[in-house]
Amino acid sequence: MPRSVRDWLPPEHLCWKILDVVGELDLSAFDGSYRADGQGGAAYPPLSMVALILYCYSKGVRSSRRIEQACWDDVGCRVITANRRVDHSTVARFLRRHSDALKSLFVQMLALCGRRGLVDLMAVAVDGSPMEANASRYSNQRLHRLETTITECEDEITALMDGAFAHARTVENGEFVGADDGTASDDWPRLSRLSARHTRARSARDKLHERALPSPNEIRLKVEAAERMVARAEKRLAAETAAHQEKLRKYEARAKADLESGHRGANGRPPVPMEHKAVLVRQRARLVKAQAWLERARSPRRVPSPEARACLSDPDSRLMLAKRGGYLQGYNVQIACARRQLLLAIEVHDNPSDMTALVPMVKKTQHNHQAAGLPGDIQLWLADSGYASTAAFEALANLPMLVSVTSEAHQAGFSAKREDARGGQHTMAARLATPAGQAQYRQRSALVEPGFAQLFQRFGRRLNYRGHQAVDTEVKLLGTVHNLNKMLAPTSRTRF
Repeated sequence: MPRSVRDWLPPEHLCWKILDVVGELDLSAFDGSYRADGQGGAAYPPLSMVALILYCYSKGVRSSRRIEQACWDDVGCRVITANRRVDHSTVARFLRRHSDALKSLFVQMLALCGRRGLVDLMAVAVDGSPMEANASRYSNQRLHRLETTITECEDEITALMDGAFAHARTVENGEFVGADDGTASDDWPRLSRLSARHTRARSARDKLHERALPSPNEIRLKVEAAERMVARAEKRLAAETAAHQEKLRKYEARAKADLESGHRGANGRPPVPMEHKAVLVRQRARLVKAQAWLERARSPRRVPSPEARACLSDPDSRLMLAKRGGYLQGYNVQIACARRQLLLAIEVHDNPSDMTALVPMVKKTQHNHQAAGLPGDIQLWLADSGYASTAAFEALANLPMLVSVTSEAHQAGFSAKREDARGGQHTMAARLATPAGQAQYRQRSALVEPGFAQLFQRFGRRLNYRGHQAVDTEVKLLGTVHNLNKMLAPTSRTRF
């Protein structure tokens, strides 16, 4: 091997390209967090650490221990680190310490892609997909079980601390002689584990109460649905009441006519009174139930459902439907994808449903578009039926947007079966019913579906970190590396 590591790899190798790209980034946010008074040990240059992380992520290596191993046997890593071995704890601390700075790399990478002419804003598609969290779905517990866990942990922690205080007082009084068997009790590891479990249990309990109160958009959707149910119940009750009143009126008219003609009892048994008519009793009960539901929708309370659960190992993760059936413990990852599957935004959504994610994703994409200094405006927004919401349509009414309100095949014009739009979405349905709307909507799957496929093929469907903050940083890194590889790859010859 040559003496200089610069001669170990050809100039067109990936590590040299990544070092050139990282050299164009603004890393002042990393430098500002280090001490400048000369005290403490020397730190690795942020340029080398960022380049090492981006290089390893580009090759699908995301574990800090695997990155440490790569510094031994991967020539590209040894070139980036100047032939030094970076410890796995150093990598983990760097990722945790510079979380905000690492997130900012996504916008900087997007700006580099824009300066190279890779960003096409003719159409942007939004979609979501679950990613498996670093947590077990079997660690989900109901509220009463979490309360029991919190109480048990508090009792054990109190007992350990009381024992520690009693031991300290014994030592201070000079009464401590020492253990007879020559071994000393060490309860600190157990105390640490109990404290961590207690913290996670409290966080999971708080999450249950937090999720019990829906978002403003969800409250509005529930109120609108409840109002429609009340209106239908009132209409049905009025119709049934009018029909029975007409029946009573006709009977009275016939009875009066019979009395006048001298025929008595010719009309048979009289109709049931209004207050005892079975159909009216049922409709009144339905109306009362619908009105009660409307009242609860207007004034929601932070009362978790008895069936609600939260994960003890990662309280921020949720139990959600997997793409291939069944359930998984994970996060709902949202992306906004332009042509060539370039990501304009990638976020972690805290709800398994996509319905409330459209407005935040559009706002975040617009923020990234402005922060990256991309020229022009986005000409078209696309999303599937999972995002269809009257509240979202009203909030984004000024944007050129096509969101499916029926099935994908029908919306794209591939199915002749008639499907009706849901209430409050007829304007969007009319916009999509035209041949031009169907042709524009057909771009959606070609824009965003390969984006998820490329992300999962390179990085897999499993996340390494726990907690919303750490997962958000990890997901931003995945998006940064995805755009980086789009920039370093040869120009695609296909349309998308």
